[in-house]
Amino acid sequence: MPVPLPLEIKKTAPHEITVWWDDGHTSVFTTKYLRSECACAGCVSEITGKRILDPASVPDDITVLNAEHVGRYGVKFVFSDYHDDGIYTWTRLREICPCDECSRASSEKAKT
Repeated sequence: MPVPLPLEIKKTAPHEITVWWDDGHTSVFTTKYLRSECACAGCVSEITGKRILDPASVPDDITVLNAEHVGRYGVKFVFSDYHDDGIYTWTRLREICPCDECSRASSEKAKT
């Protein structure tokens, strides 16, 4: 099954990023959630795979200052805390989609 591709990624509110996918799905992310889900080596241990970043330490009012495509496979966000090390691949962005449909699918997948 091919990975859905984003048609548009846009800041839709001061603390919100929306992704419209080519399969008709829409993902709405709070910027706090996106920052908390960063998978760079500074946020997730390369050795253990455990999260180093405490999501509670991410300010509620964090925002995205800039975003840029990384090749044809992802996007890099610059957050207002100036963290910009994470690359959010299209696959990862879709995996962390917080909507009810994706959350159910993710929890069902984890059970198998």
